[in-house]
Amino acid sequence: MAYTSLGFSLPDLAVSGESAPTAAWGGTLTVNVTLQNLGASTITEPTSLVPASEVQIGPDGAVVPSYYTSSQADAPASSIAVFLVPRGKGLASGISLGTIDAPAIAQNSLQQLSATLTLPAQPAGFPASGGYSIRLIANPDRAFLESNYRNNVSAPLNVRIQAVTASALRATAFDVPDTLVPGSTIQPTIQITNLGATAVTSDVQVAVVASTSPDFNLGSTIVGAYTISGGVNGVNSTPLPNAARHGRGARWLQANNVITPQSNVVTLSGLTMTLPTSPSTYYIGVVVDPNNLLNLPNQPSNRLELIKTVTTNAGQATTVVTGSAASFDFENPPDGVPIGIVS
Repeated sequence: MAYTSLGFSLPDLAVSGESAPTAAWGGTLTVNVTLQNLGASTITEPTSLVPASEVQIGPDGAVVPSYYTSSQADAPASSIAVFLVPRGKGLASGISLGTIDAPAIAQNSLQQLSATLTLPAQPAGFPASGGYSIRLIANPDRAFLESNYRNNVSAPLNVRIQAVTASALRATAFDVPDTLVPGSTIQPTIQITNLGATAVTSDVQVAVVASTSPDFNLGSTIVGAYTISGGVNGVNSTPLPNAARHGRGARWLQANNVITPQSNVVTLSGLTMTLPTSPSTYYIGVVVDPNNLLNLPNQPSNRLELIKTVTTNAGQATTVVTGSAASFDFENPPDGVPIGIVS
C-alpha cells in the first residue's frame, strides 16, 4: 500500500495458538499464542537497518543511535483478545475471557506468548459442560493500520468445559524389570498424571506398595515412597496442538491427555527399594496419597495401580535384578499372621 512516491508496506499480524483441552467454569485455562508479523518493507529504509541488538535506550530515554527509526512494516505493541465460543457457533456468540498483552514485533518476525485466563461462572444460556472453542484475535480494536486483517483471527482451538472442577491423579507409568522375584532390589521410574481440570497444589505422596492381593488393603505394605513437592498441574494448564480442522485428531486429544513433557505429568525416579523375600508370589503397584492426607477425589476404588506380579515360579530368572532381603514385615495382614521376614 503506497503512501508516498517511494511507497512502503504495512505490518500484517497473523495469530495461531494452542489451548488446554479441558477447563471448568470459574477455573483457569492456559493458552499458548504464536503472533507473527508477515509484513515486509517494499523499499530500503536506511534509518531502520541498524540490527535490533545494537539499538539501545540512553540514560535520557532517547534511542541510540539517534537516527534510528523502526520500519513502517514493524508492528507496535498491541493486544490479543481471547473469546470462548460454543462449538459450532460464530464468534458473535462467544464471551470474552480477557486480553493478552503483545510486544512490538519487527517485520518478518514472530513472538510466542503464554497466558493463564480465568473463566467466569457459567453464563446464562451456556451449557454447563460440553464442547467449546477458543478464538484468538490479534489487534482487536485495530489500533494501528495493517495491510490485511483477514488473518487476525485464529482457527478454533478445541476445549471441553466440565461442570465440576476436579483433579484426578493417576499412575500412568511404572517402569520396573519384566521379571521380579521376592527379595529383588529395584529402582523404578514412575509417572503421575493429573487428568482432571484442576491442579493439586499440596505436596503429594506416591508409594510403591507390596500386597498379598491386587488391592491396597490390610495385607499391604509400603516398600518405598516419593513426595511431589508443590503438587501437580491439571489438564487446564497443558496446552495441546490445535486439531480443530481434523475431527478425528480432536477426539483423540480429548481422550488422551497424557502429553509429556507437559506440566500435568510428573516423573519420579532415583529411589532404590528392596522387595520382601516372601511369600513366593505377591503383587506390587503404585498408590497415590497412601495415607489419605489430601482426601483426593476420583481415585481408583482399590487404589493399587499398574500392578506387577512378584513370584519365584519355575522358569523365572532370579538374576535379572539383584539386592539384599528387605528388613521389614508386611503390615497388618488380614489373618493376623505376619508375612515376610519374621525374627
